[in-house]
Amino acid sequence: MKRMPYLPRLVSLASAAVCALAALPSHAQSTAVVGIQKIAMKDASRDRNVNSEVWFEAAEGAQAQSISAAPILQAFSAAPNATPASAAPKPLLVFSHGNFANPTAYGWLITDLVKAGFVVLAPTHPGTMFQDLRPEYRARLWERSQDVSFALTQFLADPAWAARVDTQRIGFIGHSFGGWTGVSLAGGQYDYKQQLSYCEAALKKDQYCDGLIKNHNPQTPVEDGKRSFKDERFKAFYALASGVAAGFSASSLKNITAPMVFETAKYDTVLAPEGGSSLFASSIPSAKEIMRDAGHFVYAPVCTPVLGKLALGQVCEDSEGSDRKALHVQASSDIVQFFRKQLAQ
Repeated sequence: MKRMPYLPRLVSLASAAVCALAALPSHAQSTAVVGIQKIAMKDASRDRNVNSEVWFEAAEGAQAQSISAAPILQAFSAAPNATPASAAPKPLLVFSHGNFANPTAYGWLITDLVKAGFVVLAPTHPGTMFQDLRPEYRARLWERSQDVSFALTQFLADPAWAARVDTQRIGFIGHSFGGWTGVSLAGGQYDYKQQLSYCEAALKKDQYCDGLIKNHNPQTPVEDGKRSFKDERFKAFYALASGVAAGFSASSLKNITAPMVFETAKYDTVLAPEGGSSLFASSIPSAKEIMRDAGHFVYAPVCTPVLGKLALGQVCEDSEGSDRKALHVQASSDIVQFFRKQLAQ
């Protein structure tokens, strides 16, 4: 995806990671405090930092704070550096953020998932996050697949965390490029050159295709991305406004058997549905599609009226008739129901 005009303002605002806004009301029934711990990780084989966060039910007495990705984005409530509550092993969800983002931007959803009974591991993806945007990593999307598998392996190698999750009940959820990452981990095999050709031939180019063409660098190594990055540890997948589907081989998509849901943002101009979410849903036999009357960034936090649009542009703009807060409630409920069913013992 190409850089947006609002990006410098987003980076500036995002430096205020904690603010005193009112917490976003929870859509889940549990009143437990959500804890967050940061885990430093480095994949030495790729010289790549994959620093991650784990979100969990905090022990009694944890003090929650209002946390936001930026002061003009509505906050959620969580306790940084909290101690996990004593509990039986819980199902684990791994969350992959979209471009221009990080896990904090999805706090409205991750806190709901924790309150619904899940532990959530959220790795970061260098090169496709607002603190670190590099064109070569919008081409080399398979670095994200490796990030996720590496982070999961490191997480489960820690006896303290491994004891808190059920390793037979692991699911994946991602937004935007995170949805692409899920398809790759489910067994889809990708060819960058095939995607580039699709973008060049498209009569109406979405923002990703437009940026991919403008930033194309023949020197960027891409052949290593053709192999399978399938990770058998994931039992089910849920993708929000995902895209970049045309580069996957049709046969590899057809062979995916894991349960998958694609939430398609009907008015998505960043990752157009016909080359992304809807194409995935129609190409993967095990997939179900849910169409939302919304745009790509509806999964970002609720924005402060007026100021949000002025500062963050399309990140805070919703299509006519779309209610971001209401969609968050519905999406959260649908996601929880899906994983409760698919990861049931």
